[in-house]
Amino acid sequence: MGTAIPTSIQPLLDAYLQALTSLRTHFYGIYLSGSIALGAFEDLESDIDIIALTQNEWSSIELHQLKTLHEQLLKSYPFGQRLEIFYIPFRYLGTLDTDKKDNVIDPYPTFYDGIFSPAGSGSLNAVTWWIIKHQGIRLLGSERTELPLEVSWTDVLTTMRFNLDVYYAQKIKRPYTYLSDTAVEFAVSNMCRILTTIEEEGIIAKSESLTRWKARLPARWQILLNEAWRIRHHLAQPPLYQHPIQRMHETLAFIHYGRERGHKSLDAILPSP
Repeated sequence: MGTAIPTSIQPLLDAYLQALTSLRTHFYGIYLSGSIALGAFEDLESDIDIIALTQNEWSSIELHQLKTLHEQLLKSYPFGQRLEIFYIPFRYLGTLDTDKKDNVIDPYPTFYDGIFSPAGSGSLNAVTWWIIKHQGIRLLGSERTELPLEVSWTDVLTTMRFNLDVYYAQKIKRPYTYLSDTAVEFAVSNMCRILTTIEEEGIIAKSESLTRWKARLPARWQILLNEAWRIRHHLAQPPLYQHPIQRMHETLAFIHYGRERGHKSLDAILPSP
């Protein structure tokens, strides 16, 4: 495994691969994605994103083995809770969630938020595939350069449009979600990442996005960006807003700003959907 893997999570990954020994025939390849592949893993906050490309059907006994090994990793390793693993059938390589209307995507095993599901879904998006194709770190199986993976930057930008048009359009219908520290931090950092992807043709990690856009966004948003940074890095300082309701309204206003700015930039790049 490559030197880009943080030493703090290496024992967990070694134990994970060892635990899969009896199930190896199911795997075409296993790859690290997300912040680790981007070289931006943070011990206090980052998830451990893994895409496992599988072949053959799982028996009920094998699914129980998979569930058991995840439960053991969860108990034995501090970073076990951070694992986000999607056991995606190889036939779905490069498939996008947004294709669901045209293609039936069967459920597959997943593990995230400390819960194993034998029939879950997720991570079929252009950002995941772009990172795997260009920066993914092989844990098992074929090298990423050998994967017959087709994903274009237009696919990535189309995903950004979906995030703005659908994901955040749904989120703002539930404004009180943004009374939560976690929701505020995610919305602010993720919107900054989206703007980076659209305007600068890059995929970067959350902390880098906050730092980058603090220097570029209007002064109106500096307190909110600092608040997101405070939350993400668990800083021992009081909230920067007097009341969560005030912070909620600012977060919603920032989402509106990001959607408007993102739409304008996308419309100059991509044809209207």
